Amino acid sequence: MDPFKKINIIEYRDGTFSETTDSVASEKLLRIFSNNREILSLLCTPTMVKELVVGFGLSEGLLKAEGEQLLGWCSERIEIFWRDEDIEVNLPIDIPETTATLTSGCAKGVTFISNEKLTEVSSDLKIHIDMIFELFRNFQRKSELFMATGGVHSAALCDKNGIIVFAEDIGRHNAADKIIGYAFLENISMNDKILLLSGRLSSEIAQKAIKACIPILVSRAAPTDRAIEIARKHSLTMIGFLRGHRLNIYSQPGRIQVKNLMQDS
Repeated sequence: MDPFKKINIIEYRDGTFSETTDSVASEKLLRIFSNNREILSLLCTPTMVKELVVGFGLSEGLLKAEGEQLLGWCSERIEIFWRDEDIEVNLPIDIPETTATLTSGCAKGVTFISNEKLTEVSSDLKIHIDMIFELFRNFQRKSELFMATGGVHSAALCDKNGIIVFAEDIGRHNAADKIIGYAFLENISMNDKILLLSGRLSSEIAQKAIKACIPILVSRAAPTDRAIEIARKHSLTMIGFLRGHRLNIYSQPGRIQVKNLMQDS
């Protein structure tokens, strides 16, 4: 499926109407089943669907892993069926019924992890602040779907050498889950990586990074107070409002190599 479509529209500009085309982000309903029971449906951009399902499952605790292996099954057993209006995914595991929480995300995001115990992010990663600015400039240049449509969020996993994997989706949670799922499926360790995002840093985004053991989370957007509280409690370095050559560090500044940083509270 294409991540965007060309749509005929009427454009008004400089006092004149004209017929033209516009690129619009595709939006599909992803329905996830376990033992013939629908456990979840969410709206997404129809790219990196397997990565999205695995990343979401790991982030939310629906899928369990030990090291680099999923417990009880392998990712090759995921069945994906592409329909005209939606995408159906069958997971070959038994997922018990649970209480989900409506999140602040686009398209009525759902999380299952609000009450799950999180561990502290342990990482020796340190990176110079100039490298963060450089990574984010490259990140913004890669946002081809956003530049075409203006209607998606972006996410990327990076190390000191550059961007490892990049993903876009109509939902910022989905974009992050695609990155997490890709890293897991490709056996990429995340405890020495940086996660770049285009959208708001909410509490569920912070929890996803912590569960994936990602030590540094960066966005051009704002965090919420709960996200900052979670980041400080679990040793996640959270950076927001990255614009040009300025940024705000909300927690764990010791991982950022630059002079005269205030100590983390």
